[in-house]
Amino acid sequence: MQLKLKIEDRVQSSARNASAAYGVLVFCNKCGGLHDLGISVTMEDGPADKQSIGDLYEGKTLPKTLADLTNRSITCPKTGRQSIQKNNQQIFLVPTRS
Repeated sequence: MQLKLKIEDRVQSSARNASAAYGVLVFCNKCGGLHDLGISVTMEDGPADKQSIGDLYEGKTLPKTLADLTNRSITCPKTGRQSIQKNNQQIFLVPTRS
């Protein structure tokens, strides 16, 4: 699945690419590891390196597409148990390599 942010949802950063795709990683409450959600987000002026959405949007309102990630259930590949990560500091955007 690919999510796109609207122009008004963009945030300023030190990214080199004007528009790029980002994978979404989530810290797992069940095993303590990082898991790929298997979705990508396309953003303009996103982070140059892995960064939490909490840090990226500190002091700003999260765009709905990113805020919705805090309600998404993930299944831990190690334990098979489901959890939801509500902490924006534990949800990361990672630039994808083409």
